[in-house]
Amino acid sequence: MRRGRLWLLCAVWLAFGLIVSWPDYSMAQYKHLPRNYLHQVTADFAVGAGHPLIKTKFNVFNFGSIEQFDRSLELLTELNPETYRFVFDWGSRYSSHGVSKSVGGTTDNLKYDFTALDHIVGKLYQRDIRLIGCYGFTPFPLQNPAVKDNPQMAPPVDLNKFKEVVSTFAKHYRDLGMSFAAHEIWNEPDIRQFFTGTEADYQKLYAAAAEAIRAVDPDAAIGGPSAAEYLFYESFPDFVRKNNLPLDVLIYHHYGSPALRETDAVARSLARYPYFNTTEMSMDEYQSADCCDWCRDDIRSRYEGASQLLRDFQVFLTRPELTSVSWAWFQDPPNAPPTGCMGLVTADGHRKAIFNAFKIYARMPVDRKQVSVVGPLEAMASADDHKASLVIWNPDSYERRLDVNLNNIRFAKGNVRVYRIDKNHASWGDGSGQELEPVETYMNVDTARWTWRGAIPRQGTIYFEADDGSGLSELTPAKVAKVVRVHHYYPARGTTSYHDFDRKTWIARLGMVNEQSADEEVGVTAEELPVTLDITTKVDGKLQKLNTNSLLGVRLDYVAGGSYTKGVLFHGPYDGVDLYDPARSAAMPWGTKRPADQAVAVGNLASFQIRPKEYAPANWGGRAQVTLIMQNSGPDTRAKFMVRGK
Repeated sequence: MRRGRLWLLCAVWLAFGLIVSWPDYSMAQYKHLPRNYLHQVTADFAVGAGHPLIKTKFNVFNFGSIEQFDRSLELLTELNPETYRFVFDWGSRYSSHGVSKSVGGTTDNLKYDFTALDHIVGKLYQRDIRLIGCYGFTPFPLQNPAVKDNPQMAPPVDLNKFKEVVSTFAKHYRDLGMSFAAHEIWNEPDIRQFFTGTEADYQKLYAAAAEAIRAVDPDAAIGGPSAAEYLFYESFPDFVRKNNLPLDVLIYHHYGSPALRETDAVARSLARYPYFNTTEMSMDEYQSADCCDWCRDDIRSRYEGASQLLRDFQVFLTRPELTSVSWAWFQDPPNAPPTGCMGLVTADGHRKAIFNAFKIYARMPVDRKQVSVVGPLEAMASADDHKASLVIWNPDSYERRLDVNLNNIRFAKGNVRVYRIDKNHASWGDGSGQELEPVETYMNVDTARWTWRGAIPRQGTIYFEADDGSGLSELTPAKVAKVVRVHHYYPARGTTSYHDFDRKTWIARLGMVNEQSADEEVGVTAEELPVTLDITTKVDGKLQKLNTNSLLGVRLDYVAGGSYTKGVLFHGPYDGVDLYDPARSAAMPWGTKRPADQAVAVGNLASFQIRPKEYAPANWGGRAQVTLIMQNSGPDTRAKFMVRGK
């Protein structure tokens, strides 16, 4: 009997214990679960990793009314794009941004109206955004009267007059001091919908337009063929090289999350010829959704699209030879249905979930940090001296509980804010609030090994941002000199090494990642240089001098008498290691295109100054190319050059 009571007492006690300790799976109770129940995401902000979260790479393509453009300008600045691309739509009945009728008159007497385009380019320049101007299609005076359906898509009846048109536009904006980021010649000439001529017709048009643009703006970056299919990926570079034409940017389009087959095909094609080692690759129409059912009720306007955008961005970052990706579109067209189209912003100017995901990326620091994940989640982390960021998204079809650990934040005390994008937060298409606002805030907390417990819904996004309250950031623009053009060098496409120069911040980043040997160079043609260039360098990893071409340094190439006449290389020790060798013989892709005429050893590469005029030729006119170089320095080494003017 006594034994029976004892068993009964044990059973009651066990049942009570199970009731008390059994986990409550409601969202509010997740933080109370034992740690071993949870998935884990840990960011170590003391350890660099992978490719930086550069801000020059992700941009926007748009069309629509000029009223929409004006209404959504401030939203555009929240994304901090480098470029804004749109097609001029010359000769079209449906005017994008009011530009389609900017060329009028007759073939013998062309007339121009720059009012709408001046307004757009000027507003972008005020916000430090550059236009990718797409010269398409055939203006009204140059259309073939025999073509009744969409005559603007047929080749111009007079190619010389088309040259006059494009040169007039290029010269106009050069004279205004607002040259385009790139001059794109036509849009998708490889499909009949946008060009009814032959491939040979397009080649003639490209050659004529490129010649006309360069004649009035020698610094112009010229791009094409803006292909929608594979048809021109090999034949077009063959044509350009055979005829010694400029191709500063090979442009192509892709819709659907990045399988990267087009990028692989373009990279292989360009890699066939050293002629294209300085040619950028630009996917200036891109969208996670597939082509071409533009407006329908699916995740592109809901929170699931946000996690897909971040996943796509992470994939694109692994392809450093792809210089730019432009999301299509920035804004839904004026006649968009209530469910929305493919824009980041609705037709009437409201932020969508995908806009907020893009904004998260834009506000994260550039220098990437190590993240470890236990479970089916994905994440990116980055930090500078004043901010640490971690974004997590759930590509899974299940809601997941998780632990988050923010380790080794650089400041001991700070503020931590938690943001969400899901069905209930920052997702216009689901009827929730549109703003990206913190859902949890922790002020003036100890940041050492800061932890958080909670849950992330299926295909939801959580963003953690810690800051020291100073408001300082490496993303703050810096005025150093007038940037004429940024130059990229890709002698070995398909490798993991990278480079980037942000003309807004005057910070260059170069890294070897998994490569033992690689030649990473990024340059900027500049004018109005200051008396002194103050350069701060930070290196992660252990520099290795592998051969005579190993180098970490800065080079200036000076223009005198209309050509580059002198190159000066600045090198020195970083933590006691100077990679420079006097026998260096590596190719120089721009400037004088020969080894340096002078090598200058600085005392400490971590912090040094250059007074450009001291090394300039006697008849120097003030223009120079500043090139940042990291070559053959060993795997997992990365360098950051911060350039300032005095």
